[in-house]
Amino acid sequence: RAERAARRQGADFFVAAARSVLADVALARGDAPGAMALFTAARDAFREQGASREAAEEELELARAALAMGALAEAERALEGARALGLDAQDLAARGLLLEASLRRARGDVAGAEALVQPALRHARASGSVDLLARAHLLAGEGARAAALWSPALAALPEALRAGFRAHPARRAALEPPPTPEPPAPPERSGRLETLERLLGVFRKLNSSLETAEVLTLALDAAVELTGAERGFIVLRASETGALTVPVARHLDREQLGSGPLELSRSIAEQAIASAQPVVTVDAASDARFSGNASVHAMRLRSVIVVPIRSAEGVLGALYLDNRFAAARFGVADVDLLMAFADQLALALGAARRVEELRARTRELERERARVQELARGQAREIDRLEEELKLRQEALEHRHDFSAILGRGPAMRRLLATLDRVIDAPVPVLVLGESGTGKELVARAIHYQSPRRGAPFVSLNCAALPATLIEAELFGYVRGAFTGAERDRVGLIAQAKGGTLLLDELGELPLEVQAKLLRVLQEREVQPLGAATARPVDFRLVGATNRALREQVARGLFRQDLYYRVGVVEVTLPPLRERLEDLPVLAAHFIERAAQQLGRPRLPLRADALRRLLSHPWPGNVRELENVLTKAVLLADGPALTAADLDLPSARRVGSTRRRSQADERAVLLAALEDSAWNAALAARRLGMSRATLYRRLHRHGLARP
Repeated sequence: RAERAARRQGADFFVAAARSVLADVALARGDAPGAMALFTAARDAFREQGASREAAEEELELARAALAMGALAEAERALEGARALGLDAQDLAARGLLLEASLRRARGDVAGAEALVQPALRHARASGSVDLLARAHLLAGEGARAAALWSPALAALPEALRAGFRAHPARRAALEPPPTPEPPAPPERSGRLETLERLLGVFRKLNSSLETAEVLTLALDAAVELTGAERGFIVLRASETGALTVPVARHLDREQLGSGPLELSRSIAEQAIASAQPVVTVDAASDARFSGNASVHAMRLRSVIVVPIRSAEGVLGALYLDNRFAAARFGVADVDLLMAFADQLALALGAARRVEELRARTRELERERARVQELARGQAREIDRLEEELKLRQEALEHRHDFSAILGRGPAMRRLLATLDRVIDAPVPVLVLGESGTGKELVARAIHYQSPRRGAPFVSLNCAALPATLIEAELFGYVRGAFTGAERDRVGLIAQAKGGTLLLDELGELPLEVQAKLLRVLQEREVQPLGAATARPVDFRLVGATNRALREQVARGLFRQDLYYRVGVVEVTLPPLRERLEDLPVLAAHFIERAAQQLGRPRLPLRADALRRLLSHPWPGNVRELENVLTKAVLLADGPALTAADLDLPSARRVGSTRRRSQADERAVLLAALEDSAWNAALAARRLGMSRATLYRRLHRHGLARP
């Protein structure tokens, strides 16, 4: 029912979750193949939704089902899939180790399985899952501990649910061990042999652990259990100061003693550590050696045994056991046993300490490595900056002219400036092409003021702003009486540009009849004002600017072909802003500073979210639109910096964008990621979910370089 409801709602996550529960039911009923099919479907669904943790859980469930079928290779593949998805969480790590231990045990690798038990116990404890911890104890052969963990949960359940809880395969053996026939009586075995076997089991656990705290806990629990002591303490001596600490203290029931003052006789512990010999008393209160010890009488200590923990480096501390209620609790056999035990503990403790020292050293080396890497990255950034600065200086030296008024040095602008550098000094007409707002007049002025004609006038005419008759009069001039209203002679713009430059903006809008007369002026290099009987020689350089495709205008008969070849000797195309987004931060900073000066406002910094918003906008109005947006933002902003909320830009993008728009969006995304990561390519690639090689290919495709 849940799965059907989730399907109706389009809740794919809960469809997958329902399949996982159905798989669990199938496995509990003994239908392992059916369970595997359902677990596989749930895993694939979670993967499609990007739920990596849930997909890893389904891989673990697949491994469990495969183990139930005896399909060991299938189980191993599922475990590898889970590891690939990530088992970083404590509960997932514990489940993975438990399944791997079961797999090894199924293959006959008992030692390999046992080696995984302690790590599984650590992760299970850290996860806080009582059920996982109980299953780990069960795998370790500690059924009583597992039962002790499960029993409170069982007792808290309603009576109707308890049978189901006990019937779970993982709990059945611990909570309801099946009746078995009486085994044949084993041959007589000595108590000493059993103790030695138990001791060897403890030694194996000690040697498999590399955590100091875990070694101490295992050792103290085993010592209390082997000797039947009421309480136990491990006392360690600091190698530098000799001060004594008690990292672990236990009652007989393995409960940690409270955090209050620990009730042990430090004088007895100090005597064992100083002499490196065991200290035993059958009744401490009446023992003459300790008659002056106030703590012995205050705690009414009876039986006490303390053995030193000796190593090649000296005495590390002492193992302290006591019983406050029974005299003569410890004998000679206990001394021999605990001395051997303490020697083994010293080895395990030394190994664990060395591992911890190595880990600490490794962490220190990792920190040092990270610091060195950060220094190297800083040096790399500085080298990149210097290389870029050197490159810009070299470009400045390579250019014979000053283009400082034209902002932006991205690949597209560098190609434009290189072209201008070659044509500025040549006495040929230049046609400046580009969308509205890209800065065509700025380029035209650069052509004039960097050319040998810079001392002569620069005049311009917007061909779209006047009707044909007025354009003709403005360009060629007229004499008095040439037409009604011509009360005096007027020098045309062509004549005014004597020795200088004439900019015809919106050249594509020039009427055909005026085009014919302009062609004659360009051919004959002379102009005849309206109403004049003779022509006058002229000397000017023509720069045309248009946002129209003049070749298409020629094909449609809207622009004279012969004039096109006259005015378009050299064509310079300005890239739209969406194709030179690498220049946007520089342009934005310039417009913000200029607006602040003009409006008498403080210069506000541009926040990262505002820059990302600017980079993601398509800019149909190009640089002119950018200037207007930032001027308005500077005027109306209230905060200490310009944010995305201060920018008057549409929030929704157009649907069904063209290929060019899609490429512009990709450029914007790449630039935003690089800006956020301070142009760290590796970090930007990780944030974009692509390899560094793919990032470099895309940067090269879009012509992007560090600004």
